[in-house]
Amino acid sequence: MTKRNNGLVVLVAASALFLAACSSSRKMQGGSETDIPAAFSPGQCLQALRDNESEATHLTAKLRLRITMGEQSISSTGTLRMKKGDVIQLSVLDPILHVAEVGRMEFTRTHVLIIDRFNKQYIDVPYDQVDFLKRANVDFNTLQSLFWNELFLPGQDEPQADAYTFLPEGDTIDISYTDRILKYRFRTEQPEGRLRQTNISGTRDNGSQFTFDYDDFVRFKGKAFPASMTMSFAIGAQSASLHLALSSLRDNTDWSARTYAPASYTKADTEKILRALVK
Repeated sequence: MTKRNNGLVVLVAASALFLAACSSSRKMQGGSETDIPAAFSPGQCLQALRDNESEATHLTAKLRLRITMGEQSISSTGTLRMKKGDVIQLSVLDPILHVAEVGRMEFTRTHVLIIDRFNKQYIDVPYDQVDFLKRANVDFNTLQSLFWNELFLPGQDEPQADAYTFLPEGDTIDISYTDRILKYRFRTEQPEGRLRQTNISGTRDNGSQFTFDYDDFVRFKGKAFPASMTMSFAIGAQSASLHLALSSLRDNTDWSARTYAPASYTKADTEKILRALVK
């Protein structure tokens, strides 16, 4: 598999790892209602977001994806499949013929699976056996919230208004909180209750940040759902982005929620396969 083809898997993995740090601390700033119009109280803001969350339990979609790493860019196609509370699957096809699957990532509540079909190797391990995930105390709920266009609060299943600071900016309200390590900002449209961007950055001025932008909202199961998702990832001078354009969104249950690597594939060392992917 070429470096370009590997880049997609690496970017998604790197993004997930950066986001995993969201779960590593529990000290939050208290909520602030400074200058918030009465119609947009913190409680009402959060309720509007909850009201707009998809009620679907499954989502499948065709993908057009584009990955950019520095000055290099490549496009391909694939499939996104999700089951709430259970799994997120991202399948990527070869960028030339768009027929054969070249890689797959699967996040469940307990395991991370990465399959490299070109080199016939894979990793399938609990989160706590991936050192950087363990140190970050990764939470599946955080990853799920990002892909389902939902607000989240690390370590809690149900975000509470008093954990956040609310800042109106024109037609938007930024909902944010900061711990000792990271700053989190959720840009929302009110009163529609639409989440347009999630941004996570380091509290130190090191230029590290992750941004998840949502656009092209369509109706899915009676609610607005983003058909365009762009993940941007930066560490210092290095940057990368992954754009996902979704189509044919369906609440489809006719698919396997678990992937198993073929017996002929080699189970690789976690650190080794990730290092190989970025060569």
